[in-house]
Amino acid sequence: MAGRMDPIVTRNLIRYLTGKGLIDRAGIVDGGMVLTMSRSRNRFVMLKQRNGPAYFIKQAIETEPGTRETIAREAEVYRGAFGDERLRPLRDLLPQFRLHDAEQGILINDLIPDSETLTAVHRKLGTCPVDLAARLGTALSTYHAIRFVEGAPQAALFPQQSPWILRLHGEADVSGMRRSPAASALLDILLAAPGAGAMLGELRDGWKRDTLIHTDMRWENCLLAPKGAALADRRLYIIDWELADIGDAAWDVGSMLQSYLAFWIGSMPAGSDPAALFAGATVPLASVQPAIAAFWAAYITASDAYRGDAPGFLKRCIGMLAARMMVTAFERSAWSQTTDPIAILLAQTALNILADPDRVAEELLGIVDPGGPVVDRVLNQAIAA
Repeated sequence: MAGRMDPIVTRNLIRYLTGKGLIDRAGIVDGGMVLTMSRSRNRFVMLKQRNGPAYFIKQAIETEPGTRETIAREAEVYRGAFGDERLRPLRDLLPQFRLHDAEQGILINDLIPDSETLTAVHRKLGTCPVDLAARLGTALSTYHAIRFVEGAPQAALFPQQSPWILRLHGEADVSGMRRSPAASALLDILLAAPGAGAMLGELRDGWKRDTLIHTDMRWENCLLAPKGAALADRRLYIIDWELADIGDAAWDVGSMLQSYLAFWIGSMPAGSDPAALFAGATVPLASVQPAIAAFWAAYITASDAYRGDAPGFLKRCIGMLAARMMVTAFERSAWSQTTDPIAILLAQTALNILADPDRVAEELLGIVDPGGPVVDRVLNQAIAA
């Protein structure tokens, strides 16, 4: 929720930023400063100046448990990217890091001017550009090149936990997740699905802890800037690293594959007849598959870690895709009183994928050659199609 800044909060923030040397009094006096605030789990402030730098400020809200810790985790990613050569692959994907105040629970980065999310870009276009998909694949492969020794002690900020959905069927009490009638109904579907617990359990038991993962990889956390430029000339940023962890690259890759399929599923009309749903999608699967193939081709071609076992890695990514699709369905239902038809469709699709993953690569994703395709060939075929 965005809104006007409270005058007291504004004065305190300006005093704080002035004390940290991030703004000067001249910028305040000339009247060329605009602040806007929003909040979810954290408080977000965008500060723009007529004659000075712009900042994105994230502050923990004391009443929200765990936010101070996740902000500290995100700050560690930024600090490492700009100060540790081992994390250098991240640097070109992030806005400039400015400050982390652990005591106040504040993180400050440069504001990315004139940017928009990949969700907004795809919705405007109504399709999925293959060259943009290839850039995404390369970007993920770039930071997944950061390696950690599995089983070795790491910074306490990184819990090295698998996502909650992989542990769902093993939880003794899920009452805390029944936040609304819709969320409760969706959980019942997932918990009752034959074999789902065992299949998710296999993903959990095979979870790797050997690279840096974003954990919340989706189009909403990818930005392109500036808006007015051609797609190829816009810089790609990946933001919101609060949930970053040392974990399994297949989760991030599966999450991005899920974003493409969710774009297709979200364009379907209401109804229960599969043929009518597919025929009525305003974003046909055939227009999404070339981008999925380009994303995969770029990722696996650039990956020293996973190229050698591309088919096996793709199979794990498909499992993670299904699990992440369940998370998306839950997120759509978490606070809703009524059942969301798209959430149910996402959950059903995810369960179908888990039940028969071997058919998914070619029939659903359009990935014919998982074992090291040449990116240029995939792009040229997609463009020709």
